[in-house]
This record gives sequence, C-alpha cells and structure tokens, in this order.
Amino acid sequence: MATLKIQIREAHIGDLGEVADLWEEMAEHHATLSHHFTVSEDGKDKYSRYLARKFSEKSTKLVVATSGPRVIGYMLCLLSPNAPVFKERTVGLVSDVYVRPEFRMRGVAKEMLKYGLRWFHKNRVASVQLSVAAANFAARSAWSQLGFKPHMILKRLDLDKYPATKMLSEEPIVVRKKVVRKVQKTRKGK
Repeated sequence: MATLKIQIREAHIGDLGEVADLWEEMAEHHATLSHHFTVSEDGKDKYSRYLARKFSEKSTKLVVATSGPRVIGYMLCLLSPNAPVFKERTVGLVSDVYVRPEFRMRGVAKEMLKYGLRWFHKNRVASVQLSVAAANFAARSAWSQLGFKPHMILKRLDLDKYPATKMLSEEPIVVRKKVVRKVQKTRKGK
C-alpha cells in the first residue's frame, strides 16, 4: 500500500481554478443541508472573481492542500476589522474550508489550520473565528476537536414563514410605558 503524501502550502495564482471547483463542491454539499445555501446560477463565476480579487490583498491568505499535482483542499483566511468599540482591533476569520471527501479524516484541515494560524499570529491576531452550518454535524465536531468553541449564535427568521408572516400582517402599535418617579421625602433631623 502506497503512502499518501499531502503537501500544505500557500496557494499560487494557478490554483485558483481548482479552488473555485472545490468551492462549487462545498456549495453543493451545503445546499443538501439547507435550501438557504442554494447558490445562483452564476455563483461559481462570482466566487471566482471574488477569489481572484481577495487573492491579491495583503489581508488574505489562501492555503491549499495538494496530493501530487491535484488540489484536494483549501482554506481561505482573512484579516477582518473588528467593531471599533472592542480592544481587539483585528480578528482572524476562516472564511471557507473544504477538503475532498476521499481525503477527509486524515488531518488535512488541521494541517491547513496550522498554516493559517501561523499567518494570523504573524499578523498579530489574538483570536480566530469561523462559521459552520448548524446542520453540518461532521464539520461542527471537527472544529470542536480543533479547539473552536461557540462564541456567537446566528439566528435566522424567514419572512415568508410563521411567525414573521403574522407579524408582517399586523400594524405595529406604539407601546407607551408610564414612568412613575417616587419622590423620597426627607425628614428633618434624621
């Protein structure tokens, strides 16, 4: 049995086409989890243009995993400005991650993450965030095993479903609350 050799490296411009192909596989997988992930017909073209633009920015690091000449996985890492009210000015963002199914469970995502974490650390980032689909239990488990903890919970309300449809059909009412102030009487001599 031959040993599989997988290399983790920074992406080259020539990798962008294969990365866009992997993104399309990832998008198709997510669409099976929820119709909310269904992409437009020109989604891959739009992602390809987005990726080409981001690729040249200093705030982006595209990491790929290869086996021979083939790209088998990728991770898009971004430096993202935090809200100006927080001490932590910039956060690391793992935007997209995908590994071909036949190469999963071999530590590929972990090795790409190691590469990305070194880049984040070099750029003085103190924390790294990512989003994972609620229905993607395998990915949720994998990220938990790699040390990611819940931080924020993203909720969704579809405006074409109850209770949003009910609220949309009702006129908002003005809620007025009477404010009563208690006046404290002071007693002389106390």
